[in-house]
Amino acid sequence: MVPLFAFSLLSALVDVFAGARLQQVDPGAVAAVAFTLTGGVFCTAAVVRLRWKPLVAVARTHARDLLVVNVTTALSWLSLLYALKLMEPAVANVVSIAIGPAFTVVMQMLWWRRDKVLPGEFVSAVGILATLILLVWASLTGESGVGARDLTAMSLGVVAAVVSGAATSGNVVFSARLGAAGVDVPTVMGLRFGLVAVGGWVMAGFAGFDALGEAVVPGVVVAVIGVSVPAYLVQIGVRRVPPMTASMVISLAPVLTLLLQFFDTRLEFSTVSAVGIGVITLFIGVGLLARRSAQRSAPPPTAENEDFVHAVRDH
Repeated sequence: MVPLFAFSLLSALVDVFAGARLQQVDPGAVAAVAFTLTGGVFCTAAVVRLRWKPLVAVARTHARDLLVVNVTTALSWLSLLYALKLMEPAVANVVSIAIGPAFTVVMQMLWWRRDKVLPGEFVSAVGILATLILLVWASLTGESGVGARDLTAMSLGVVAAVVSGAATSGNVVFSARLGAAGVDVPTVMGLRFGLVAVGGWVMAGFAGFDALGEAVVPGVVVAVIGVSVPAYLVQIGVRRVPPMTASMVISLAPVLTLLLQFFDTRLEFSTVSAVGIGVITLFIGVGLLARRSAQRSAPPPTAENEDFVHAVRDH
């Protein structure tokens, strides 16, 4: 689970950085720069490693799952960048990430039958969802760290964060499906950023390409610490734990964001945000302990129970 914990830290860092920079820079321009760089690097590496024809063959064989990964990558990142512009980073982060377990419960039941959702994980997901309602209310009523803002803008920020969270959950599940099908991490990384790069350029075009100059530096930072390294860590992490466990660990990022945003002077401390994120962290602990207990009580691997052992093995 270490790669997923590292992802949470980097996610917090980039959310605080982007939340500050996006007040002056268009999110679409940042996305265009960040994902063109990221996609170009990983796609080139995949072509060099596999050569063109084998890479195309992999893309054709797993076209459906790769399409879903591309769509969810685009939705999760583009909507998150706009949420960070409109909301307190910690709240945008907690809505977009901590809502993941609730969506993952449904998606895992539908598209990932190898790992059963445990009762403790289900309770944890429901608790997280209930706490998120409180945090959303706090944001809409001006009780979050950014204070009172236009209700329409805050509502759009909440919607963007929810869309990001739903897309992230789908990304985790379908990345796990690709891993189970034998598609290695570098190949997935080379084939997942095409749609989000195109989406970034389309949004940058609506805002005017004059904004690209100011977006270069934040775009490079987002590309490195916000996309490339974290996405690689997630691809590694989801192959070692069930999707529900991965979603729980990723949901720790808002706690780190809350701590890091103390360095952002434009934000005020919000008691409601702090308490809500603390409660969510407790529910995450419940979910992780449930999975740990199931792992410890699992029988030793045999030909008959190998599938069950996979469901509880997260190391």
